[in-house]
Amino acid sequence: MWFGCAVGVVLRFLLYAAGASKMLEDHLELNSPMTSHARLKEGLFLLASGMSPYAGDVCHHPPLLLFFLQPLSKAPEVAHFAVLVAVDLAVALLLRQLAVYYKLSAKLSAGQAWAEASIRLVQTSESSPSSTPSGIEDVISPAFVGLFYLLNPLTVASCLALSAQNIHHLALIASVCLAAAGKGGLSAAALAVTFYVCPLTPLVLVLPCAYLSFTQRASTRKASEQAADEQDGYRYVRSIDQTAVELNFLPYLAGFTFMVIVLFSCLLGASAAIMDGELQFLEDSFLAVIAVRDLTPNVGVFWYLFIEVFDRYRLLYLVAFHGQLLFYPVPLHLRLGRHKPTGPFIHCAIAIGMVTLFKPYPTASDFAFMLSVMLVQSEIIRESEKFFAFCLSGVLFGLSMFPTMSAVWLGRNTGNANYLYNMVLVVNVFGCLLLSEFVKAAIRLRRRKHLGAFCRKVVLEIADEVAADAVAAKAKAAAWTRCRPGLLLEEEKALLLLEDEKAALLLE
Repeated sequence: MWFGCAVGVVLRFLLYAAGASKMLEDHLELNSPMTSHARLKEGLFLLASGMSPYAGDVCHHPPLLLFFLQPLSKAPEVAHFAVLVAVDLAVALLLRQLAVYYKLSAKLSAGQAWAEASIRLVQTSESSPSSTPSGIEDVISPAFVGLFYLLNPLTVASCLALSAQNIHHLALIASVCLAAAGKGGLSAAALAVTFYVCPLTPLVLVLPCAYLSFTQRASTRKASEQAADEQDGYRYVRSIDQTAVELNFLPYLAGFTFMVIVLFSCLLGASAAIMDGELQFLEDSFLAVIAVRDLTPNVGVFWYLFIEVFDRYRLLYLVAFHGQLLFYPVPLHLRLGRHKPTGPFIHCAIAIGMVTLFKPYPTASDFAFMLSVMLVQSEIIRESEKFFAFCLSGVLFGLSMFPTMSAVWLGRNTGNANYLYNMVLVVNVFGCLLLSEFVKAAIRLRRRKHLGAFCRKVVLEIADEVAADAVAAKAKAAAWTRCRPGLLLEEEKALLLLEDEKAALLLE
């Protein structure tokens, strides 16, 4: 891991020394109005001159970020670049730590049942199927997840473009990683910082981070691990007997949400104190971002739609685009997130993907970050590897064509905005398909685990009855098979046959 980190750092500085930063700084797919280095320099210059950095409606960076970066205003540009490299390195290490938490906590607690559900049968010969994994989990280790982000060309290009987007990534991954460590208070603090640097869209992370920190607490995790050790993950509970919402989680969620609100208010209060009571930063750093007032082209869909929409319908579209985020967390929690121990991790990965797709000003590095978080659950990617690769190739195609369409429209003036927006649609449509396929694969794995536990319970009951009364058990098994045609998957049918053979040998 450390050798790969050193390679990533050296690669960035070598490309910076070669002049790649000057070439990439103006690329629209790498910078946005919220992360632009030119706008940041403008804000730092106005702040150092004793003027409001928001006087010209150019800077959209929050005041605390400007305050912490103010020492760089008179430093050479390489100092700012070094800070961004350090942030990238921190994000990579946190991604690795999140993968470690998932592997050592969630997958081990899920037991053998989750491992068997994530293994598909592979036809190795004409007569004998084998449950051999495809090998992707042997490659995707926790170190691989971190290095995938650090050495990703999109991340490297974003860092060379001096984009502050990786600061958003640091806040996002810190909130999830701290929740995975069971530190709910620190996770709420990191989530408040996320709201501060990236307004409104991280709302979808409140519920999954709260539930992940709730399940990863020492007391809750110890009880769940003891139950998993007793049953090895094969404990079958009917869906009708499961509680949709844990009652003891509701006060924890309320406290977690209240802490996020209080800490976010403290950040706003500190910002007002820094600005000597001037509240113009609320307009430029938060309301302007939510209202999508800066229509600079980027890889998101907001800019083109709000260019075309009539002013009298602007509020309606803003409510529709931002309000849809409220409809996702609860259904995802009920369908995936509440199924411990892997469900909360999967829900957090889905929420980060939704932040990438639905934020007003995304960049190309956001998609690299989304994919890095998805790699933590490598068994889900293996479940839908072919369609997942197809959707990923569509995203990469759109991002690779984005500079060409920008040059055709804005450089040579031989096209129009539709050229660029077509690539935006390609990126976002394939990104939505990628995320939806990730969700469907996770649901398939959970259902397969559930059916596997059910079939194991039935087989063990039949084996016990065979040991007691072979004739009656055989009649009952035949009647049960006739009553439930087509219910079992091929894997469960093979498991039933295997258990019947074992029972017959036991009787002999």
